[in-house]
This record gives sequence, C-alpha cells and structure tokens, in this order.
Amino acid sequence: MNHIEIMPTSPKKIEALHKINNNGEKFLMHVHNNYEIYLSMSDDNNFFVGHKVYDVNKFDVFLFSNTDVHKISTSNPNNYERYVVMFSPQLFSKTDPEVYGLLDCFDPNVPNRNHKLSIPKDKRKEFLFLLEKMIECEEREDYHRLLRLRLYLIQLLLLIADIRSENLAPMSLYSTDDDPRINEIMEFIRTHCNEPLSLDMIGKKFYLNKYYLCRLFKAKVGFGISDYIESCRLVNAIHLLREGMSVSTVALRTGFGSDTYFISTFKKNLGLSPKQYIKKA
Repeated sequence: MNHIEIMPTSPKKIEALHKINNNGEKFLMHVHNNYEIYLSMSDDNNFFVGHKVYDVNKFDVFLFSNTDVHKISTSNPNNYERYVVMFSPQLFSKTDPEVYGLLDCFDPNVPNRNHKLSIPKDKRKEFLFLLEKMIECEEREDYHRLLRLRLYLIQLLLLIADIRSENLAPMSLYSTDDDPRINEIMEFIRTHCNEPLSLDMIGKKFYLNKYYLCRLFKAKVGFGISDYIESCRLVNAIHLLREGMSVSTVALRTGFGSDTYFISTFKKNLGLSPKQYIKKA
C-alpha cells in the first residue's frame, strides 16, 4: 500500500502556493497538521479523501482539515496545476465567533461532510485574485505580512462561505456509468471496514472472482482494493485517537483485531506509532 504520510508542516502560520506539474511529488496518501484550501486548475483527476473519492476538475475547491487523509490521482502528472493555501486553525480564536465560524466548513465532525466545492463562473476571478494577493504577500519582506495574509485568508473564507450558501446541491463523488458495481463495492467497504473483511468475502458478495475484483477496482479507481480497506480503517482510527480513545480500543473498533497489528500498520503507513502521532498532531 502507498504510505500515508504526515506531510512536513511549514513553520509559517499561513502559506500560499501555486504549483504546476508534479515537481517531484509522489502523490502519496497523507495528512497535514494544518488546514488546507486546494484549488484545482486541471481536469480529469480524482481525489481520495477519507472514505470518499471525488472527481476533480478545473475550479473545483477542496477543504481539508488536519484529520483528512487524502491522495490525488492525476490523469497527467506533467500537466497538473493547482493553488494551495495552508494555515493553522489557531490563527482564529473562539472568542471571535463570527470569524471562527468561518472554519465550520473544515469541521470533521459534520456527518457526511462534503470536501468539494465548485466555484461558479462569476466568483472565479475574485477567488484567483485573493490567491494571487496571498502569493504576492509571501514574496514580500513586510512587517505586516502575516496580518495581510490573515486578512486575505478571511476574505477567501468569506467567499467560500458565500459559495457554499448558494450551492446547496451535493457535489458529485466518483462514479462509473459503465460499471456501477465499483460504487457499491466502495460503499460496502466504507460501511463494513471496521469488521473483518477479505477479498474472498467481497468477491462472493458481488459475484466476482477476487482476482478480477482487484484488477477492476484498481483500473477504475487508481489504487488497490486492499489499499482502500486499510485506508478506511486508518481514517477511522485517526479520528478515534484524536478523540482520546486508547490504542487498544481503537484497534478493536477499526477492524485491525489486535494492538500489535494496528500499531505496526499505523507505523508502516504514517511513519510513527499511534501515541507518537497524537503527540505530534
């Protein structure tokens, strides 16, 4: 399985980047310690976020909290453009509820939270203007640099709030008209990933040979079905660990079966033990 990495966190409290092509990135599963606003400037990609897979096209925005395990699958890594804003949620104080409320769109506790937002045509110019102003601030040596960045970020979050209020229709998840079984298989795994699962069991459930099932899933989604099962379990584990649940309880509740297997799988994918992860997060 591709490792899930805790990406290095910049010492900057706010960082805005414009990235073109892959620039040596491996596009592994990862999670950030900060919040992320991601704007796609490319078409025909997929984002795996937690238990969901989203279609990604130009002017789609994704909002990631510091618990959202995610991975991009690009159709053309050498023609892949995006804007990324990383920021610490600690920049916003609960004592200022009007501003702090702008972070509601990142709340991982919202049931069936949608990570994706498509920018309407009349808002695209303003969205890009704010991103470019943030990047411009990054390049200036200015005593008030952080303050300017924070103000632009608040404007960006206000714009996102406006777009969300106007666009209440659910965003499309991954779908395949030619083989809807993939969506059914993914839903089955999401629902049952905390239980014992095997390729034989899933194959029998959907009347598929397990070898054909593996080939079909990878061809349609971009990564293996075993990767998906393990990732779903790790996503659930990260949430439970952050809630203060013990390692033993998390191991049992997320389908790993034993502390030893859970700890070794967690460490293999994230590079540190569950306890070390909590301290770092």
